[in-house]
Amino acid sequence: MWLELTSESDEKLYVNADQFVVIYPVNENKLTRVLTPAGPIMVKEPLAFIQSKLEQLAAQKSV
Repeated sequence: MWLELTSESDEKLYVNADQFVVIYPVNENKLTRVLTPAGPIMVKEPLAFIQSKLEQLAAQKSV
């Protein structure tokens, strides 16, 4: 399952949601850091948005 996110430099990123290791807010919740096996990615989407998308993907996967 792929999730479209926006990098700090406004580039669109497509991240495999199954590869997320840790997700946490940084910079007073202005950015979110996503840790993957390939390394960290800083994105503009808030933590709550990413959590919501991951829950939606998980629900679709279980059907």
